[in-house]
Amino acid sequence: MYDRRKEIRYPVPEIYRNYIIFKIRDGSSNNFIQAVLLDFSRHGIKLKSPIRIDYDSSLECLISVPASFTKEIGFKARVRHCIADDTASDFIVGAEIIEIPDELWFKVFEKVHDFIRDRMGEVF
Repeated sequence: MYDRRKEIRYPVPEIYRNYIIFKIRDGSSNNFIQAVLLDFSRHGIKLKSPIRIDYDSSLECLISVPASFTKEIGFKARVRHCIADDTASDFIVGAEIIEIPDELWFKVFEKVHDFIRDRMGEVF
């Protein structure tokens, strides 16, 4: 399979998943539901979703780190794959980030990303 990623995606270690809240809009109910952020870069994400999401659909996302700041950062992504997770009833979703309405707050979250990336090997 050809990898079209523009940059390396960094995994979100389980220890940090307790601090990062990631939500996606459920198209059927129009409510936000919790998902698990598995890895991310400035251009893409991989997540574990409790719902199936159609290929090439637009995905509205909210991310926050309540221990550091209370603001939820919204962005949109385009689903590039969605497969059933063999170990659970969830789905593994890969998506390309396509729209960031609030660049300033997204840059704040990028600093959290950089912190996690730079600590890889020290803490986990």
